[in-house]
Amino acid sequence: MTTRSKRKTIIFILIPVLILIAIAAAFPFASRALQKQEYLKDLQSLSFNKYLGEPVGYSSTRQFPHWEAYIFEAPEFQCVTGGPYVILAHRGEEADKTVLWFDVGAECWPGHAQCGGRLESNLAAEETLQYLVDGVEMSSFGPTSADKLNPVAKWNYIYLPTCDASSHFGDAAADFDEDGTADHWFNGLRQTSAAVNIARELFPDSRKILVAGSSNGGYATFGAAPITRLAFSDASLYVLNDSGPGIFSPDRPDVYPVIQKAWNLAPMFPADCEKCTQQLAYLADWMLARDANLKIGLFTSYKDAIVSEVFGMEPEENRRLMLEVTGEIHERHPQSYKRFLIKGDSHTIVDYYQKVDGVRLWDWIAQLVNDDPAWSEHLEEE
Repeated sequence: MTTRSKRKTIIFILIPVLILIAIAAAFPFASRALQKQEYLKDLQSLSFNKYLGEPVGYSSTRQFPHWEAYIFEAPEFQCVTGGPYVILAHRGEEADKTVLWFDVGAECWPGHAQCGGRLESNLAAEETLQYLVDGVEMSSFGPTSADKLNPVAKWNYIYLPTCDASSHFGDAAADFDEDGTADHWFNGLRQTSAAVNIARELFPDSRKILVAGSSNGGYATFGAAPITRLAFSDASLYVLNDSGPGIFSPDRPDVYPVIQKAWNLAPMFPADCEKCTQQLAYLADWMLARDANLKIGLFTSYKDAIVSEVFGMEPEENRRLMLEVTGEIHERHPQSYKRFLIKGDSHTIVDYYQKVDGVRLWDWIAQLVNDDPAWSEHLEEE
């Protein structure tokens, strides 16, 4: 065989090998792209997509030195017992990064002790609106009085106060006094969708988005994350869930089953997430299995007294269920679901400088949003 013939033979052998290598290299990317499209289709088929296509819907705006207030007076956005809704927006220095910040607040469902009466609410009233702005201005987590270690201080912010009583994603009306006329409105899904629409309008180039919430707002992250993903399909999405683990007692049929019916959550639960009707936390498990650009960090105490009381659990039962369910989710998604757990029964983050395993909470949050390989689980020894 001549040298030229040998070269031809080698080339003839190498070409299909190189083609196979190229196909193998491209397959993971093609597979992830297909998974992403299938996931978006799944979300579009659920109620998370219900109001994203609508106009933003605010009636007016008000300017403050660091914030713009969007006032929603239409009935479909009203608070749980009436009154306009308000969303605050802040334009940060880092235009491609945005925080969706969900406020703490109360829940409401039939049979709940703090629910059923008529509570007038007017977030748009001058005094109330100024109170909201002052609150976010003073927060170390916010952009204007930010702690020096706050890793998102220069990001854009969308702030959602709580008045829907359905953890920011209910979608129903109720007649609590049974006179044939609705007297409670769970409009969280509309309000959250409006906030995401505002973010899309103001900050369309967001490539990093942090969905953050405390207490009631922590529970809100379960609905806000999929809504945000639909609006920003290519962004890196992070969740900071502060004290809203999505845990309910299976021995209290008067709580989570009633909540699901009252807030109309069924249309938001995927058909292949059977456990979502047992524990809301499993919705995070379902999302993480399908969203390669989603990371979730959970902060809570082991025996959170407020979560235990509001949802009818003994502190030890709360601890056991929280560790069991969230541990199961972490085990399935060890790189994208991690916990920062502290001993005791405190509720929500009090000290961002608190350390577990020598790691400050501020630093743990920074590791989350910066995709730092050092981001890890930290469970304080009891």
